[in-house]
Amino acid sequence: MAVIRVFHVEDYQIMRDGIRYLLGKDPSIKFVGEARSGEQMLSRLRSIDVDVLILDLYLDAMENPKEMNGFEICEIVRQRHPEIKILAHSVYDDADKVARIIRAGALGYVSKKSGFEELTHAVKEVYAGRIYICHDTAHKLKNLNNFLEGIESNLRSKGELFSIREREILNLLAQGKSSKEISVQLGITERTVETHRKNMIEKAQMKNTAELIAYAASLGLILK
Repeated sequence: MAVIRVFHVEDYQIMRDGIRYLLGKDPSIKFVGEARSGEQMLSRLRSIDVDVLILDLYLDAMENPKEMNGFEICEIVRQRHPEIKILAHSVYDDADKVARIIRAGALGYVSKKSGFEELTHAVKEVYAGRIYICHDTAHKLKNLNNFLEGIESNLRSKGELFSIREREILNLLAQGKSSKEISVQLGITERTVETHRKNMIEKAQMKNTAELIAYAASLGLILK
């Protein structure tokens, strides 16, 4: 059985410690190194063999613009070490960032909200040369298959199904308000509220308002 050699780039020590410890429990994975910055990583890659690079997206670049971010690191690694498979690991899981890191050369993306089992599974998937997007993030994307097949150039969030006005109405419906109450609060006609409600049900391909609200809640569109 092949052992997957993994290197981890992450600025938070506790994350590096945790992932190193947990990866060490899988006999098919060998943790071969870590770095807190792009510069550190590039220096260490000269002396070790790596199969999969787990890469945070922003590192210290959020506070220090002079530091390389994960997108820049990804492009450099793809140029200098094309044999290394890159798996992005970040708390930022909006559609444009996922699309950007995949275009930069990453084979996978796992949200830091995901569990360790999924991260391990993703390491094995990208090592095998397969694109992997974690379930939680994939669930939020409207056109993932078309993007991966090259049919569309940008990823779009399912949240983009609804306009700002529709999301306002959606949240008021979730609060249990009637169409009449919503019309008064928003200064629009009751008929307009009903039209928006029906359009949202049709867009989301739901059967009724209750299903629509449950669907919107699953996407994080309902404000608490």
